[in-house]
Amino acid sequence: MKSLCRCSWLLTMSAVCLLPLTLSAQEDAPASDDGWPYWVGPTYTGVSDAQNLPAEWDPKGGEGSNVRWKVPVGSRSTPTIMNGRIYIINNSHEEEITKAGEKVICLDAETGDTIWEYNFNVYLSDVPIERVGWSSVVCDPETGNVYALGVCGYFCCLNGETGELVWDRSMHEEFGFLTTYGGRTNFPIIHENNVIVSAVVIGWGDYAKPCHRFVAMDKNNGQVVWFEGTRLFPYDTTYSAPVLAVIDGELQMIFGSGDGGVHGFQPRTGKELWKYDLSGHGLNATPLVVGNRVYMGHAEENLDTTEMGGIVCIDASKRGDLTKDGAIWKVTELFCGRSSPIHIDGRLYVADDRGKLHCLNAETGEEIGKEVRLGTMMRANLLYADGKIYAHEVNGRGYVLKPTDDGAEILHRFRFPSGEECHGSPIEYKNRIYIPTSGTLYCVANETSAEADGEQADLEEPNVLKGEASREADQDISHVQLVPRESLFRPGTRQAYHVRLYNSKGQWLRNATPEEVEFTIDGPGKIDENGRYEIAASDEQHAAAIVTAKVGEATGIARIRIVPDLNWAFNFDDGAIPQTWVGCSYRHVPLDWDLLSKLREEDRFTSDVYIYLWTEFTNFAPKRVIDDSTPKQPWTNFLRFLQLAEGADKPKTIDEAKAKFDGALNKLVEEKVLANFEWSTWDRPTGVEGETAKEPRLTVQRGERKIDGNGVLCKIMTIPLGTRSQGWMGHPDMHDYTVQTDILFFARTFRPDGSPVLPDGGVIGQRYTLDLMGAMQQLQTRTWTPQLNRFSESAEYEWKPDTWYTLKFRTAVEDGKAVLKGKVWPRGETEPEEWTVTATDEAPNVIGSPGLFGNAKDGEIFYDNLTITKNE
Repeated sequence: MKSLCRCSWLLTMSAVCLLPLTLSAQEDAPASDDGWPYWVGPTYTGVSDAQNLPAEWDPKGGEGSNVRWKVPVGSRSTPTIMNGRIYIINNSHEEEITKAGEKVICLDAETGDTIWEYNFNVYLSDVPIERVGWSSVVCDPETGNVYALGVCGYFCCLNGETGELVWDRSMHEEFGFLTTYGGRTNFPIIHENNVIVSAVVIGWGDYAKPCHRFVAMDKNNGQVVWFEGTRLFPYDTTYSAPVLAVIDGELQMIFGSGDGGVHGFQPRTGKELWKYDLSGHGLNATPLVVGNRVYMGHAEENLDTTEMGGIVCIDASKRGDLTKDGAIWKVTELFCGRSSPIHIDGRLYVADDRGKLHCLNAETGEEIGKEVRLGTMMRANLLYADGKIYAHEVNGRGYVLKPTDDGAEILHRFRFPSGEECHGSPIEYKNRIYIPTSGTLYCVANETSAEADGEQADLEEPNVLKGEASREADQDISHVQLVPRESLFRPGTRQAYHVRLYNSKGQWLRNATPEEVEFTIDGPGKIDENGRYEIAASDEQHAAAIVTAKVGEATGIARIRIVPDLNWAFNFDDGAIPQTWVGCSYRHVPLDWDLLSKLREEDRFTSDVYIYLWTEFTNFAPKRVIDDSTPKQPWTNFLRFLQLAEGADKPKTIDEAKAKFDGALNKLVEEKVLANFEWSTWDRPTGVEGETAKEPRLTVQRGERKIDGNGVLCKIMTIPLGTRSQGWMGHPDMHDYTVQTDILFFARTFRPDGSPVLPDGGVIGQRYTLDLMGAMQQLQTRTWTPQLNRFSESAEYEWKPDTWYTLKFRTAVEDGKAVLKGKVWPRGETEPEEWTVTATDEAPNVIGSPGLFGNAKDGEIFYDNLTITKNE
């Protein structure tokens, strides 16, 4: 068994040479069998045509058993298989917690022997170790490479034979991928030359606001090909895996999104074809495609009824917003939010979240027969093969069932050993069933590979990638793709851009010639007529640029961040957050500290109104209408921030609102924060027919005042689901540097004795956090928040709200270990010689971008005079 490095030196993407797109397979690609390269199978349906599979088995194994082997490789992940090798993700070094992380394991499918392991750290993540290994490896038979997305956003391409790293990217540092306590991690998918991954993204520039976005990368080198998303402000992170299908001659990538919708995209271009808004919450089940129909389950609120959950059948041959007229049928009150449906002989089988198996008529949605109780909780997908359904429930119950005309009957039931849970799904390969649990990976097979004893249902020939319309029939240019789509450069970088042309069905036509492309650039650097971009080595600014390529009437863009090498200094006096920072805009806003201090001294209510309205102007628009006429209820949110949403102080009428707010609003007009404001009312239905109630509406227009002089950066607490966040400023391959900032906290939460609870805030260096922990009154350095026993060090330190302190964090690699040092002291006082906290990590993060961390649940966090410098 070969054990490979914990984490690599990140590939410097700007140095990669991008090859023009071709559609031919690589001549030197290894030979491949059919395998099970994607977690729901090669047809994306959870169905196999294998025969002679076991109708019963006992996890205990032993002499005479059909358990071919079992190994203590526990995981939440569904395994995948290519060329006789199993690939699975789980947590690493459980026996040595100080080296715990995540790993890809490669095993021999015939014997279960481990061939190699690739270990990598979990860093800057809130995912606990129990939820590591959520996603699945995807295999690429063309190249022989495999791809894995870790829970912290680390994405890697590995040689499937050797486990050697081909390339990797840190998706949260580079793009703003969100990683949360729930652990939900999406599934990479391969299509032609691209590997596509997704997450809720809080990025930079136009992508700074939260959105479920997909990033398509060249599978050979990691260069970004397209980067597109769904609706802004999704409520959830999700793990609905995309599937591919050809529908009416057009190839689609279909998935459930964090915005609660089901979407169809072109996988080559990222263009959205249609959407169906199903729920206000994110969707986790994976869609099933049969013909032109998409079947999708969920367990959340429906948008068109008060009933919960359900399954919808969507006509995916239509285009645009299908929410009103795209459903062929819809059944509610079925809580099918995790396990995905399978299709057998015109019947739809789906296990609900409570462990009940339902059978529906695929044409009408009508339930067939009675539900079959499998247990109490279901997450794993069903597998259908050899006329049998294999189902495994979370709490360790297993079943083999036979489909019948009126549903299904149980052929065999069993229990896994105590403590083993089933989150990953069973798969089939060469007449063997592979079953993952939280403690063991099982391989089950009959003695012979003769024809199956049971009757195999007729399987529809999958239409996955067949039947796509000929591109010769549509040679008109509809889409221009400029590659690389996203880049992070240092001054002095040169990059050749390639222009790819696609028709209306998202089919590649050809690569454009320089003579037919008109290149323009908005931002620093220059681009010549051949698409060669260059940024001067002397251009040491933090800046962004947009490259546009125009061919005929179609255009495509590419975004560039230019970040120089150290040293850096930021004081925010220009009233701006550097556009190149990832995950910082929207969750932070610049504020005029002198004005804020003046307002707080005169009237804290007015200063709070200033913070709220300035945030609205900065993040949205210079004119804001604040009322409760929309589901987002901005008036209630405004009152909640000001602690007026409940009780006797809540203004219920326009006169009460005027009395409460006019003093503060007039003061902000005087200070030119506001140009004007206007009160009016809107009619709220009371629930009684024909009756309405007059509710306050406030319209405010931003004034001409700008931040003039003493600007600060404010981590705001008004962002739903975003009070706890982190952001990054630079290249992910940076190392050995010191981050220093002035920092101040407001306190808006108080204990019963009246003492304040301060928020948590600090800085990030080399994938470690230095955090002033408000409630604990500690200074702590760590890398993986839920696993402090992996690595952390804390020291007691008392500090107060409304007082500036200076925070300093030094990160370095010494003798193969990470050495972290942090200190804090009142601003203006002499820096102490001793460090407040020091620590050494034996399983080091050797690279990482500097950044900011903050949890503003209990109050705002302010930064000023931020510097990042090379270590002396």
